[in-house]
Amino acid sequence: MEVALKLDPVSPIALYRQIYDGLRDGIIGRRFESGTKLPASRALAASLGVSRITVTECYERLISEGYLETRRGSGTFVSTRLPEWDMYATNSNVALVPQVESDVPKRLSRYGQLLDTPLRPPVPPEIIRLDSHGPDVAAFPIKLWTRLLVRRMQEGALSLLQYTQEWSGSTDLKIAVAQYLRVSRAVVCDPSQIIITSGSQQALYFAARIFLDPSDYAAMEAPGYRFAGRIFASQGATVLPIPVDRNGMQISQLKKHSDKAIKLVYVTPSHQYPRGVSLSISRRMELLAWATETGALILEDDYDSEYRYNERPLPSIQGMVPDAPVLYVGTFSKLLFPTLRLGYLVVPPGFQNMFTGAKLLCDFQSSSIDQRILTDFLTEGHLEPYVRKMRIIYGNRRAVLVESLQKHFGRKVTVYGDNAGMHFLADFEIELSEQDAFDRAVAAGVRVERLYWPASSELHRPGHVQFVFTFAAVNESDLALAAERLAGAFLT
Repeated sequence: MEVALKLDPVSPIALYRQIYDGLRDGIIGRRFESGTKLPASRALAASLGVSRITVTECYERLISEGYLETRRGSGTFVSTRLPEWDMYATNSNVALVPQVESDVPKRLSRYGQLLDTPLRPPVPPEIIRLDSHGPDVAAFPIKLWTRLLVRRMQEGALSLLQYTQEWSGSTDLKIAVAQYLRVSRAVVCDPSQIIITSGSQQALYFAARIFLDPSDYAAMEAPGYRFAGRIFASQGATVLPIPVDRNGMQISQLKKHSDKAIKLVYVTPSHQYPRGVSLSISRRMELLAWATETGALILEDDYDSEYRYNERPLPSIQGMVPDAPVLYVGTFSKLLFPTLRLGYLVVPPGFQNMFTGAKLLCDFQSSSIDQRILTDFLTEGHLEPYVRKMRIIYGNRRAVLVESLQKHFGRKVTVYGDNAGMHFLADFEIELSEQDAFDRAVAAGVRVERLYWPASSELHRPGHVQFVFTFAAVNESDLALAAERLAGAFLT
């Protein structure tokens, strides 16, 4: 049997590839039915006017991919079972409407029961997102990152595609992160104390998973970070809300829980989430003394401390005293781009094995490719100029949003927090409930973020509604438009 294939000798596509594509497309399109015998490589080469080696290479590749099979003494045939049959389910219909819940019993653990709640529905793309905590990816130096990627892949592509035994993270990256933290955050650590995680969220989860049992207590700021509270509660721990004022967490209120053996206390001291204040130096020292006395661990989340606008950088709690009982958490996902799922956890000496084991059980390792590129990005000095540039952009956007809110609301709005970070808290003096205000904002095309109050600790102020505003990923014209829309929604 002769096989007719359309070949273009002047095409930039190699003849080998044209023959391969023609045969593969013919098999998938059922031009060549399963079981069809193909010409011998010598005969097909002669009929196509190409070398036998070219045809042999095509046959060998199609055989290795499962499209062809050889039968001893008989020749080469189209496979009776194509690889697509094993890759995709047959006779399955895609569900386009919500399905009724199945009768399969849910024999859930306590953990599963706590997670069995509806997730937030997707937000329409036309809405201005003032609840999105990511950076502005449009300003990221993607060409530089691509160049670093290409260089790494050319130098050692095979090793980057394989499993690694550096489960706690690349040694080179940990050295670079340790140097970066020493200079920028006054963190005192050896690279061996660093665990590379898939974002800061995984670091918080590891800490909760390793230290909290259902009978334990974890303290956190109120209001605070929603997912931290959910993570602690998912381990069955009791969450103790500690109020926040203009100087951060009130350590005096934390001390009132002396009857409870608190294992973890979660703080965001450099830029409290969501109030935006910083924990004062005196309270940091008071917190360290309390933790040392009670045996508790401080979980310090330093998620956006790089961005302070005309304000002095603050040192970490971790580096304030020797052998501080602190688990220090940071992330590059918020600093660079969200899909870079790389964060870090600095643990006290002696804690490395348990956290490395948790990492190994969870996802084995973070992306080797991303770790190597990030290492180059840090060691070649690209991070500092990038942060300087983004500090100007984010500072301007914060100023635009604050000024726009004040323009439209006047004395009816108060913005809280330091001139820092990628969000702030705004208080509106309006006669609406939080739910009504939120719904009106969404109807006006703006989505803001509601506060999270752990363990029903919410404080009500009649005639006042508070929301979190993020601004880093929104351009200045949309920020001004959002403020105008909110005024129309809240004041009419």
